[in-house]
Amino acid sequence: MAASLETLLRQLDARFSERGRLSDGGIGDAAHQTRDSDHNPWYGPGIVTARDFTHDPAHGLDIQEVADQLPDSRDPRIKYVIANRRIATRNDWQWGPYDGANPHEKHFHLSVVADPLCDDPQDWKPPVLGETPDGGGDVTTTDFVTWGTGVNVRAEPRLDAPVVTVLPGPTQVTVQCQTRGDTVSTAGHVNDAWSFIPRLGGYVSNIFIDHPAAWLPAVGEC
Repeated sequence: MAASLETLLRQLDARFSERGRLSDGGIGDAAHQTRDSDHNPWYGPGIVTARDFTHDPAHGLDIQEVADQLPDSRDPRIKYVIANRRIATRNDWQWGPYDGANPHEKHFHLSVVADPLCDDPQDWKPPVLGETPDGGGDVTTTDFVTWGTGVNVRAEPRLDAPVVTVLPGPTQVTVQCQTRGDTVSTAGHVNDAWSFIPRLGGYVSNIFIDHPAAWLPAVGEC
């Protein structure tokens, strides 16, 4: 599988940790092997240059949202994107009708280019995935436990940012870094510090981290 597609899989799994995977697809089945398909191991030493990702808006992954943002990113790794009977190619990055046998309504399809760029593992940048403030290289993380029920994890350290997941109760989390954001007030506490949790792909207010310090010790700044 092309490394760039493995990166997108990792990002989507982090951002939408509860997403369904029923229509995910990588290496093609026997039916694919009977025809030309980017799902076949055809490029270079047998690299697969396509992946499918399941439509699951109930858990945050709306394929049209992601599919719209990928062409808008003008990422040079993209060959074409298919979703909901439409296709957008790198030729002009515009959507046009797609009349293939599979309408791609249960998943979106991403093909990457057949050149060394397909194995470029850098993160994809569509806004729906948010920013991953890791700066590259090795990352130090610290484990904590949250408190409270129905705690929102947001794409950015803002109260109006999209909710990427909800913690139903106390949850062990691994914090990568912390930053200043919107001020949160609850249960007699006020704090503007937020922690980035890479496994969940978002930020949680430090108010909901079970620690007496407003700014967590031994955790770096994003």
